[in-house]
Amino acid sequence: MGKSLFEKVWDRHIVEQLPGDNALVFIDRVVAHEITTPQGALEIEHDFGDALYDPQRIVAINDHVSPAKDADTAIQAQVLRVWAKRHGIRLYDIGDNGICHVVVPERGYVEPGMTLCCGDSHTCTLGAFGAFALGIGSSAQGGAMLASCLVLSRPKVMRVHVTGKLGNGATAKDLALTVIASIGFKGGTGYVLEYTGSAISALSMEERMTLCNMAIESGATTGIIAPDETTVAYLRGREQQPSGAEFDARAEAWLALRADEDATYDTSVAINGSAIRPVVSWGTNPGESAPITGTIPSDADPTSLTYMGLEAGQALRSIAVDQAFIGSCTNARLSDLRAAAEVFRGRKVAIPTIVTPGSQAVRRAAEREGLHDVFQDAGALWTHSSCGPCLGMSMGVIAPGTRCVSSSNRNFPGRMGADGRVHLASPAIVAASAILGRLGSPDELEPLPLAQSRGIAA
Repeated sequence: MGKSLFEKVWDRHIVEQLPGDNALVFIDRVVAHEITTPQGALEIEHDFGDALYDPQRIVAINDHVSPAKDADTAIQAQVLRVWAKRHGIRLYDIGDNGICHVVVPERGYVEPGMTLCCGDSHTCTLGAFGAFALGIGSSAQGGAMLASCLVLSRPKVMRVHVTGKLGNGATAKDLALTVIASIGFKGGTGYVLEYTGSAISALSMEERMTLCNMAIESGATTGIIAPDETTVAYLRGREQQPSGAEFDARAEAWLALRADEDATYDTSVAINGSAIRPVVSWGTNPGESAPITGTIPSDADPTSLTYMGLEAGQALRSIAVDQAFIGSCTNARLSDLRAAAEVFRGRKVAIPTIVTPGSQAVRRAAEREGLHDVFQDAGALWTHSSCGPCLGMSMGVIAPGTRCVSSSNRNFPGRMGADGRVHLASPAIVAASAILGRLGSPDELEPLPLAQSRGIAA
């Protein structure tokens, strides 16, 4: 009987089979950030003689509130900083940092066949590389740093087969929201989502990361995509990858890592990628989404409608918004910023708009292309990299009752601020909505004169 991609990665990392479906699983890489790492690090220092299995298997990043916004977050950052220095752990700190799920791949710390963990639910982003990557609690992360192993229950595998090719303005974000709406909020609980099909193969690595990033939003353990030439091309030349013959040997092994033709799955879902259209969320979970051209469903959850201040049957394009945010580990890579800039170019925002790059490396790359000028000329705030606005910790917290259209990943009550209302969408939809002052799409914007659309002064 053939094996799925996930099964192959899982089986290669079993140290010991435990009773039931549990196993002691070896972890190749621990990603440590300042919010969830200090607890485990201090416990190891106090109870286990400050011993780590292998500091070189850990990468540390100050990312969630960077720079710190108050004494508490400053202490968290300093604990991570001192701990990393003491153990010789590579630390990406203020000025050369970014959101951990952006920094890890852009620096080459993830590769096909790996197992990775982090005290952050969106670690599933890294499954885009054919890795088993999962978010865990602080105590479990401490155990992984101490022993490089986790006791895990073997998840089931759901094949999400997406045929065709995304078109008609649809993006990986629209695909992610469509998948969640299709299988249901929490419909992925207990599963790894293994994405397959022609539409998946056609995605860039940045798009694959967006898709896997939101696997957790369906309740799934993680998402995973088989490596291919696109994966190899992305990793070639990265900071932590070798060069020459050594890299070529790794690439050859990566390309052999895929599901068997006769692989069996616990369940399967088929989606026509060519039918996907730009989507926006209307409720209080990502599954409560609909095409931007549509309306709120007649059977919408009354509790969600009450919180969001909306009504069933209401046209999504009629919903006014108070703030726009482009950023987060979901949609703040260079390609996301380029897509937003194309919408902003030559236009002005109608509401406060924040654009936050996924890392300082992304920021520098965007500035070399002049994207920061496009954003600022449109009236948007161009910031340094941070997780802050996405989870309502800093740099963009919304007031009670206000509505934000966001390229981030979560919209539960209070996500970006107490009693705030969040609509999830792609960077292009967020940019168009910022200009219109309501939920909307780029095709609604007035065409610009040719010279203006090219950024040429009149």
